[in-house]
Amino acid sequence: MSIDFPCSNCHQTVRVPDGTEGKKTKCPKCQQVQVIPDKNSFGSAPPPAPTPPPQPPPKSESMWDDLTPEPKPAAASSSNPFGDAPDPFGPPATNPYSSPAQSSYSPRPASRAEARSKLMGPAIGVLLCNGLGLLLLAVWAIATIIELQGGGELKDTPEIVGASIALFIMFGLPFLLSLLCIAAMIRAFAVRNYALVMTGFILSITPFGGGCACLIGMLFGIWGIVMMNDDSVKAAFRQP
Repeated sequence: MSIDFPCSNCHQTVRVPDGTEGKKTKCPKCQQVQVIPDKNSFGSAPPPAPTPPPQPPPKSESMWDDLTPEPKPAAASSSNPFGDAPDPFGPPATNPYSSPAQSSYSPRPASRAEARSKLMGPAIGVLLCNGLGLLLLAVWAIATIIELQGGGELKDTPEIVGASIALFIMFGLPFLLSLLCIAAMIRAFAVRNYALVMTGFILSITPFGGGCACLIGMLFGIWGIVMMNDDSVKAAFRQP
């Protein structure tokens, strides 16, 4: 083994063979006489220091350096500073007066039998009132015509024409409208022709459609109009 020790003058590592402890030797660099130390007290030469990393080359200064902005690190994406914070007011309270949420379930359309059962009561009532009104209207019209002919009051043609028009307005028009109501109620039993059935119920609450029994028929007419506005009844009329 060899003994390595640094020079006391220039710190150059001096290497001598083993067994020369206590003797003198010269530094190969500065020729300074050195006393060879004992290897037990000095030990072997320490390991060489690690090589420092190379320094980057100096940045060349330019007159354009002050005009060129230095790149800055990308800023973090801006976000709402209060977005992730808990709500200080807590969840919204349930309004006890709010209407319930609309359900996606739609009611099943009523069949013709169900719609017919709803319209049966008002339709029969309108039929009976119109039948009674037609009977009273016919008796009244016949009695009026017999009275006019027996009294001999109609002598001139203009008087006859005027009386005929008056009789038609007084008896003929209500008679025709009552027949229309009866036809509409027949269609109500079949749950067909929504417009005609609705027209029949509306006419039944007027003196022209109900005749002499319009006061009683008015109740059945209103009942029928309410039933006709039911969504299930409307759907039954739309069925093929």
